[in-house]
Amino acid sequence: MVSFKSYFFQASIVLVLLFMIMTPSLPRLHVQVSSGEINDICSMTLNPSYCVELLQSTPGTATTDLKGLAKIILDLAHSNTSKTLDQIHSLIPKTTDPILKESYQSCSEHYDNATSDLDEAESDFKQGDYFGMNIQASGALDEAGDCNDETEGLPADPSLRKGNQDLKNICGIILVVANLLNGSN
Repeated sequence: MVSFKSYFFQASIVLVLLFMIMTPSLPRLHVQVSSGEINDICSMTLNPSYCVELLQSTPGTATTDLKGLAKIILDLAHSNTSKTLDQIHSLIPKTTDPILKESYQSCSEHYDNATSDLDEAESDFKQGDYFGMNIQASGALDEAGDCNDETEGLPADPSLRKGNQDLKNICGIILVVANLLNGSN
């Protein structure tokens, strides 16, 4: 767990530095986000190829501005969290291994926390508190990492690991977009 937080801290510093370098080429608040700007945004995430693929395949991203993109990404994070939590709840009663079952129950708590973090991030977004949005998305990212840590070395269902990774990637996009919105104020 310590190494994940250390990695996250280092990645956050890199993202801030990239943000500062790339700010002049990034979208303004009320101007449609172009595919080039999506590539710029995605280049600042932890997984640029995932980001580009996700944003290019998500309806609405090609016709929205930066605030609209933030809302779309928050919705994607909520959807992922809900889907992964449902998956966890379906795994718990099927699991006979008591250690794995306990890990799944812990993951359920982590995803409840991630859901709350994302609710707060959306509330912050609506209030124009993009720094708060960033902090809350960071919390949701940490919860996915904590769930991953809970199941490390156990025969956890691969869909859970995928859900964790997807949430971390989506939250990484939220962090970049929140920083851009915060810098545009």
